[in-house]
Amino acid sequence: MKVQGGHNFNYYLVSMAITFFGFYGFMYLVSVQLIEATGGPNLLGKVLALTMLPAIVLNLVAGVLIERTSPKLVMFVTDLLTGGLFVGAAAMMTNPTWQVATLAVVSVVNKAIGVFYKLGNKSIVPQLFAPNQIMTVNGVQTQVRQVAIISASMIIAGLLIFVSAQVLIFVMGVAFLLSAWLDYQFQLRSKADQQVAVRPKLAPAWRLFWQRPDLVKLTCLAIIGCLVDAVVAVFIPWLVLTTWHAKVALSIYLGFEAAGIIMAPLIKRWFPKLTMPQLSYALPLCLGLLVPLPLLLGLGMWLLGVLRGLFNLKFYTTLQMSVPGPFVSRLLAITLVFTDGTAALGAYLAPQLSHWWGSWGLVVLGGGLIFVTGIVSVVFRHPAIRALGQEPE
Repeated sequence: MKVQGGHNFNYYLVSMAITFFGFYGFMYLVSVQLIEATGGPNLLGKVLALTMLPAIVLNLVAGVLIERTSPKLVMFVTDLLTGGLFVGAAAMMTNPTWQVATLAVVSVVNKAIGVFYKLGNKSIVPQLFAPNQIMTVNGVQTQVRQVAIISASMIIAGLLIFVSAQVLIFVMGVAFLLSAWLDYQFQLRSKADQQVAVRPKLAPAWRLFWQRPDLVKLTCLAIIGCLVDAVVAVFIPWLVLTTWHAKVALSIYLGFEAAGIIMAPLIKRWFPKLTMPQLSYALPLCLGLLVPLPLLLGLGMWLLGVLRGLFNLKFYTTLQMSVPGPFVSRLLAITLVFTDGTAALGAYLAPQLSHWWGSWGLVVLGGGLIFVTGIVSVVFRHPAIRALGQEPE
C-alpha cells in the first residue's frame, strides 16, 4: 500500500512494529508468568488494574506536554526510556526470587511511559501525513499492530522453550532503543500544510468536547469497548491456560483475535456504512461466543478482533480528521482518561467474573453491556442533544 511521503511512512511503520512487538510481547510474558506463578487470575488482574491507574492522571499531563513540546520528541524520549527500563529489568531478573516482583513493577512503569507514547503516536499523524492519507495510515497501523500481536505471542511462546524470559526482555529493550532512533528520523510537515486553528483562551479541549455531543457519544462507546478489552485481557489467558494448560493454545486464540483486526480495513471496504453504534451492539453479542468450547472460542475471538479493529479505525480517524490540529493532543488526552480508567476497572472486574460465574463470566458481561449500550443510544437520540452536533460518517 503506497502512501505519499514515503520517508515518514517507512520510519513510522518500522517504529510502530518494534513498539507494538515489544509491548504485546512483554504483556504476553507477564500474563503467562504471573498465571503460572500463582495458578489463578487474581494477581494478573490486580497488576493490570494497577498499571492503568497512573494513566488516568498522566493522560492529561501528556496532553499538555505534547502541546508544549512536540509529539515527535515525546515518542523519541518514551522509546528511549522503555528501552532502558527493559534492559534494567533483565538485569534485575538475574535473581530468580525477584522475577515476579520485577515483572509487576515494570508493567506499571511501562504503562506509565506508554501513556505518553500512545498519545504522541496518535497526535503526530496529522503532522506527518496529509488529511487524505490519514485513514490509510490508520488502517496500516491497525494491521501492523495485529501482526505484531500474532508474531509476538507465537514467537515468544516458542522461544520460551529454549531461552528465559530475562533474555527476551533484554532483546526487547535493545529493540526499543532502535525504535527511538527511528522516531528521531521523522520529518514533520510544514505549518502551512497542517490544519491550523486559533485556540480559545479557557479550557479549549473541554469546551470543544462538550460542544460536540457526537464526540461524547463516541467516547461513551469507546469506554464500553475498553471495558471489554481489559476484561478479555485477563479472562481469556486464565480461561485457556486453566482449561487446556498450553501456552501455544493461548497464542493461537490471541492469533484469531489479531487476524480479525488485521481484516478490519478490508471489511470496512465491503461494508462502508457500518456505524460505531452498530459495532458497539455487536460487541456484547460476540462475548456470548467466548466460552470454553474450542470452535466457538476461536470464532468469538476472531469476531472480537474484527469489531475492535473497525471501531478503533473509525474512532481515531474521526478524532484526527474532524478536530482542528491544535486540539488533537488535548482532546485525545481527555478521551484516554475515561477509557484508561475504564480499563483499570475491567482488569479488576475480570477475576471477580471468573469467581462468580466461572468460565461463563464473559457471557454474563455481554448481557449487561447490551443494556448499557442501549442506554447510550437512547440518551444521544434525544433531539436536544442531537441538535448540538452530528455524528461523523
